[in-house]
Amino acid sequence: MKKLLLSLGLFATLSASAQVTIFEDNFDSYTDFAITGVGGWTMVDVDLRPTYGFSGASFTNEGVAMAFIVFNSTATNPPLTPGAEGDWTANSGAKAMACFAAVPQAPINGNDDWVITPQIQLGASGNMLSFWAKSCDATYPDEKFNVWVSTTDTNPASFTQVMATETTMAGPFVEYTLDLDAYQGQNIYIGIHCISEDQFGFMFDDFKVTRDALSTSDFVSSKLAVYPNPANNVVSISNQSNVQINKVSVTDVNGRVVKTMNFDSVADARVNVSDLNTGVYFLNIDTNEGTATKKIVKN
Repeated sequence: MKKLLLSLGLFATLSASAQVTIFEDNFDSYTDFAITGVGGWTMVDVDLRPTYGFSGASFTNEGVAMAFIVFNSTATNPPLTPGAEGDWTANSGAKAMACFAAVPQAPINGNDDWVITPQIQLGASGNMLSFWAKSCDATYPDEKFNVWVSTTDTNPASFTQVMATETTMAGPFVEYTLDLDAYQGQNIYIGIHCISEDQFGFMFDDFKVTRDALSTSDFVSSKLAVYPNPANNVVSISNQSNVQINKVSVTDVNGRVVKTMNFDSVADARVNVSDLNTGVYFLNIDTNEGTATKKIVKN
């Protein structure tokens, strides 16, 4: 059975905010209709079923078993024109990532397809994922997908679901957002998982991960390493750049200064904590580039 086309698309832009982009992709730089070798993305086709195609239009890799495809509606033969039956155009540019319906055959009733990002280093705070998604066909509009995160690798078994299953409807793209701060500061992989049952075409575009802009303190802190932590006797502050350490004060959890040490613009410093009680403390490090705060645990 061949399924026919198509509906309406909307262009949208993300509002600007005090965010720094960690990772983004609109897929326009990749080969038309590629199903492997798409930058650092990983495709995992779990269902291994052939896929539906169009009547009256063709494209490279049409009908093969695949997870996702770099889809360009202007490069099919003939090009696909948006209409009342559906819309296969991208949200921005010419290309988007699409998942075509797997042809059901018992016991497989639908799609089990993944596309997974390269490894992404999240920031200290304000980590957000955003992307735009839609169902491309008005006759078969009930596309279903969810979002997962892994801190280890790209094996689907390693992932934890972080966004509940959503059902898209045919028509304009809809923006989806997700707070990723549960994984702040970690290296992660993000997986989009299509689980539609005998529909036609799920598409997403303009995938973006952002974090809060670093404050001066965050920036200086990123250049300094503190070890060992937890510590018994001495804590070392090592310099990963050209920061000059002038002074270190140690405060307890109540904000009381319990120790102060002056340094003469040194690159590395050692702080004796052997006389402190067991507990949590904060090293307030004054440098030529600003101040930084590091939490330590005294055994």
